[in-house]
Amino acid sequence: MSKPPLFDLGRFSIRYQVILLFFLVIVLPFLFIGYFSYSKSVQAIQDVSSIISLEMMEKNASNLDNYLDLVDRAQNDIIYSKEMQNLLSIVPDDSLAEMEIAAKLIQYSTDLSSNAHAYSIRIFPIEPSRYPSFTHSIYQNVDVEKEEWFRNAEEMKSPFWQLFLPEDNPYLYKEPILSLIKQIYGLDKSRPLGFLSADIKVSTLSDYLAPVIMMDQQQVMLIDERQTIVYHQDPTLIGTPVASSSLSEHLRKAPRKDVTISMDGAEYMVTSATLDHNGWKLVSLLPVSVLTRPVSGIEQVSFLFLFFYFALSVLTVAYLTSRFTNPIQKLVQAMRMVERGGLLPRLPQMDRRDEIGWLYHGFDNLIQRIDELVQNAEKEAKDKKELEFQVLTHQINPHFLYNTLEAIRWKAESRKADDISEMVRSLGNLLRLSLNDGREMSTVERELEHVRAYVNIQTARQDTSIRVVYLVDEEILKLPCLRLLFQPLVENAIKHGTRHAGEGEAVKIVITGRRDASLLHFEIIDNGPGIPEELRATLLSSADTALNQRKGVGLHNVHERLTIYFGERYGLRIASGERGGTVIELTHPVLEES
Repeated sequence: MSKPPLFDLGRFSIRYQVILLFFLVIVLPFLFIGYFSYSKSVQAIQDVSSIISLEMMEKNASNLDNYLDLVDRAQNDIIYSKEMQNLLSIVPDDSLAEMEIAAKLIQYSTDLSSNAHAYSIRIFPIEPSRYPSFTHSIYQNVDVEKEEWFRNAEEMKSPFWQLFLPEDNPYLYKEPILSLIKQIYGLDKSRPLGFLSADIKVSTLSDYLAPVIMMDQQQVMLIDERQTIVYHQDPTLIGTPVASSSLSEHLRKAPRKDVTISMDGAEYMVTSATLDHNGWKLVSLLPVSVLTRPVSGIEQVSFLFLFFYFALSVLTVAYLTSRFTNPIQKLVQAMRMVERGGLLPRLPQMDRRDEIGWLYHGFDNLIQRIDELVQNAEKEAKDKKELEFQVLTHQINPHFLYNTLEAIRWKAESRKADDISEMVRSLGNLLRLSLNDGREMSTVERELEHVRAYVNIQTARQDTSIRVVYLVDEEILKLPCLRLLFQPLVENAIKHGTRHAGEGEAVKIVITGRRDASLLHFEIIDNGPGIPEELRATLLSSADTALNQRKGVGLHNVHERLTIYFGERYGLRIASGERGGTVIELTHPVLEES
C-alpha cells in the first residue's frame, strides 16, 4: 500500500488552491528577496558602523588612558617631592604653628592645582583634627575623618578611585568629581603622613569622549570595575549602577567588543573598549533602529509591492469565487445535505452552458426524482405506524377487562360485600381514562389517576397489600403525554410482585417523575424479585420469540409505542434496583400543552 503524500494539494478547495499557488509563485519569492536585501543592507551598515565606532572607541580610550596615566605620574611626583614631605612631617605644637602650616598647605595646594591638565590637588593630613585652621579653610569644618572614603583610604594601602557627587557635599562638589586617592608615606616609609587626592571634573572627560558620539541617540558611558557609571551625557545617571541586566552580563563576561543586545524592548549595538590603566570600560550604545534608518526606504517600497500583490490576489480570488467556487460550493453543500438525510434542496436556475451548468441541471433532476420516492416512502411508513399503533394500543384492554369482570362476578357470588360498588366505580373510571375520548394524547395527571383507579381494583381483587408512592413534580402534571403510559408498567410490577410476595408482605411501588430540559424522566420502582439479566435483554425486543412467550407484553407495548410515536431516542430501559427489585426508566419528550 503506497503512503499518502506529505502535502496533498487536492485536500483544499479550488479557492484555497489558487491562493496557495499565488503565494508560493509570487508572494513568497518576493518576500524572500525583499527580506534578503533588507537584512544584507542592515548587516552591511552595522558592520561599517561597528568598524568605525570601534576604531574611534579604541582611539579615545587610549587618549583617556594616557590622560589618567599623566595624572597618576604627576601625583607620584607630588607625593615624593621634598616640599610635600616637609610640610606633612611637621607636627604643630600650638595654634600659631598650626596656622602657619595651614597657610603653607593652602598655598601649596593652590599652586599644584594651577596646571594645564585640568585636574586639582587636595591634601589630607593623616590626622585632620590637628589642623583645624586648614580644615576650616578648605573643608568648612567637615569632619573628614568620619567620611567613608577617608576610612577606606586608611584601610587600603593601594591607590583607588573615588567618585564624589554634589549630593555628597554641595559646598565642596559643584559637579561630579572623579578622584584618585593615594596614601603619602615619609621617605623612610616608617609611617603614613596623609593622603593626596587628584580631582578630575567629570565634565573634563567629555573632551576625550565627545568625539565618540557620531550619531543621534547614541549613548557613551564610562563604567568602573564595580559597574558604576562614572561618565554619561545624562548627569543624572552618573554614580548609578548599570540598570540593564543584559548590558551588565555582557560587560561581566568580557565578550566581543561589538555585539547586539536587547534593552528595554529595543535592540542596541554595543561597542566597548577597555582602559589599560584601571580596567574600566568605555561603552557606546547605539539603537539599531538609528542604524537601519537609511534603508527604511527599501522597507517602505517592499511593503508597497507586498500590498499591491496582496490586492491583486484578493481580486483574483474574488473573481474565481464568484465565477467558479461559489456555485461549486453550493452544489457540494446540497450534496452533503442529501448525504446526511436532510431536506432535499432546490438549486437556483442556472443558465450557464459550461460544465458547472451541466452539474446543476443533472443534480436538480436527481433530487426531484429522490423527492418523489421519499414522499411515497413516508406515506407508506405513516400508514404502517398508524396500523401498528392501533394494534399495540388495544392488545391489553380485552384481557384486562375480562379479568376485572371475573373478579366482580367472584365477589358477587362469594359474599355480598359493600366494596362491590367501589370496584364497579373504579372500573368505570378506569375504562373512561383508558378510552380518553378517542384521543391518543393524555396528560401526566390523567395517567396517574388511571394508575390509582387500576390499583384500587387490584387491591380489592387480591389479598396481598399494594402500596404505591407518587413522587412526581407538580410542574409536569399538566404536560401532555401518550395515553396508557404507566398502567401497563404498574400492572406488570403488581403481577410479578404478588406472585413472589410472602404472607403478609406488601407489594411496594414508587413512581417518580421530573423534567430535564426538553425531556420527561419517569421511574417505576418495585420491590419484587427482579428480572434476570438474560430475560431483561429480550423483554423490549420486537423478536417473535419474546412476543410468543407472552412475557413482558406490557413493557414491550409501551416501549414500542414511544419509539414509533416519537423516535428511537425515547422508550424504556430496564435496570435492577440497588436493594433488589426492578427499575423501569421511561423517557418521554416535553410537548406543548396545546
